[in-house]
Amino acid sequence: MLDVGDAYNRLQIGAHNAPDETVLTYYQSLSNGAPSGSKDSYTEALRVIALDRQSNFLLRKLEDPNADVQAGTAEPVGLDNIGNTCYLNSLLQYYYTIKPVRDMVINFQQHRMGLNEEDIKNKRVGGRIVDKSEIIKAQKCK
Repeated sequence: MLDVGDAYNRLQIGAHNAPDETVLTYYQSLSNGAPSGSKDSYTEALRVIALDRQSNFLLRKLEDPNADVQAGTAEPVGLDNIGNTCYLNSLLQYYYTIKPVRDMVINFQQHRMGLNEEDIKNKRVGGRIVDKSEIIKAQKCK
């Protein structure tokens, strides 16, 4: 049987923690139009990875490539690290642990700024007066 590391190499996947959808995409791009022997080799690699991960998504796609199945969300949720976003992600995770902050975000509609003239006139960001259109745009980005 093929080693898991060799299976990733065969599918040209460098990161062993790549999402299931990514693994499937690599498999599909290599096997589409490949000779039958090569396609069988790629299928074997995908099966080894699917079994190693215990991925129902990949196993179902092997059985039926047209199966309507969603990949699992067993991976942690957060921002992908693209430079310094790991710092931002850690702050967001920390703020989420503070119940009043978490409740304010979850129940944003109850805490959002009113759009009456008095509230808008007194609104400042860094000392700058904020326009009503900016407030409306920011409130839509919940």
